[in-house]
Amino acid sequence: MKQLSIIITYHNETPEQIRRAFASVTMQVEVDFTTIEVLLVGDGVAALPNSWLPMPKGLLVRQLNYTPSRGAGVARQVGIEHTTGRYFMFIDADDVLQDVFVLRDMLKPTQTANDDMIIARYTKQHRFDGQYQETLSAKFDWKAAYAKLYNRAYIKRVGLKWRPDLRIFEDTYFVGLACELAHSRKYLDRSVYVWLWNPASTVRKDDHAFDHQLQVWARSNRYSLAMLREKKPAVWPRDFYHYMADLFYRVKVHAPADQAAFLAEHQALLVANRSLWTPAGQAQVRAEITRLQAADAPYAGLSQAGLDAYLAAQTGYLKQAYQQEVTHG
Repeated sequence: MKQLSIIITYHNETPEQIRRAFASVTMQVEVDFTTIEVLLVGDGVAALPNSWLPMPKGLLVRQLNYTPSRGAGVARQVGIEHTTGRYFMFIDADDVLQDVFVLRDMLKPTQTANDDMIIARYTKQHRFDGQYQETLSAKFDWKAAYAKLYNRAYIKRVGLKWRPDLRIFEDTYFVGLACELAHSRKYLDRSVYVWLWNPASTVRKDDHAFDHQLQVWARSNRYSLAMLREKKPAVWPRDFYHYMADLFYRVKVHAPADQAAFLAEHQALLVANRSLWTPAGQAQVRAEITRLQAADAPYAGLSQAGLDAYLAAQTGYLKQAYQQEVTHG
């Protein structure tokens, strides 16, 4: 068994982007490449010529390709199932590792401990007015698949897999749960990964149309809450109340692209968690809505206008679902 499996997924990236991502691995120093394997997973695309992938001595590199495209989540799951490393990590083919010491620093904690997760920071590249700018991610980012090592035995033990019906917001589900359910996490307070500016990426293309696919966002949260209810019930209410509070602002900032599909998914989430929709639970949601608009919070400065109507609408959705259940037996 290798110590680390590096899973590089690609779909519509250029050969130059893929080679750059791969080179950021092969240029690493102070690591034993015989303990590392790399699997390039082509989601709905043909394999790359092996001559494009020069590699250090001892590094095991393989390719796996399939059609048709099934999304980044499936590509990552395929990568997990076709590798054997004690830990695994993900690299998107349009990104790179931060520097040549990344693998040395991320693997160091695994030499003396068996943590469920190794979590570091990453750099986000932006482009404004023709100029590139960079910002550092939050220290405890639980949303991005990259800049993390996942303990294979831990992921298998909790039964966590990427869901094939989440082509977007797949990270919200998998990464959030992987971090939340971990019993031991090691944090590295330094950037190990660069999320390079790519206007054609899933998140950024079509003027961030991704943000308006709230039906998928609600489905992802429904799946997450279901697993938390089973695996870590102590935090299940907290995450439900946060979802409900975040939604109050989210629909104002990002109007759903498909209102009917969003309401159907959201109503399904409400029904699955209806035992939490109590007067005390609604008070928790009110408090969280206030917290989310405080200074330095995600929705700082946004108005709470319409809050009472919002809460009443949720109760209405639950009543509607109950009436449908009674009608259809």
